[in-house]
Amino acid sequence: MSSIRTNQVAELLRTEINNMIIRDFEAPMGTLVSVSYVTVSPDLKNATAYISIIPDNKLGSGLSAIKKFGRHVQKQIRKHLHMKIIPRIKWELDERDLRYKEIDDAIKNSD
Repeated sequence: MSSIRTNQVAELLRTEINNMIIRDFEAPMGTLVSVSYVTVSPDLKNATAYISIIPDNKLGSGLSAIKKFGRHVQKQIRKHLHMKIIPRIKWELDERDLRYKEIDDAIKNSD
């Protein structure tokens, strides 16, 4: 069960990381990368940022680029956020979009 504090930290991290992506990240050509949501552990020491990458055929290159960019993100968060504990960020692919696409394709094929 998540607390109000972990939800606040998660939303703050999501906003800050998306701002850094807009400002500093050079996505692979023809790729759009954004943070869908962030989860934070109850002790606030770890966070997982779930990445959405468009188009689907650029998932590998987009995820590897954002993981390299992660060092920059960690430094900037440490510098700009005034928190006692700065979560260590882990990057994961947000697979919800892929599942939604599979469901849409299954519905279209059943018609």
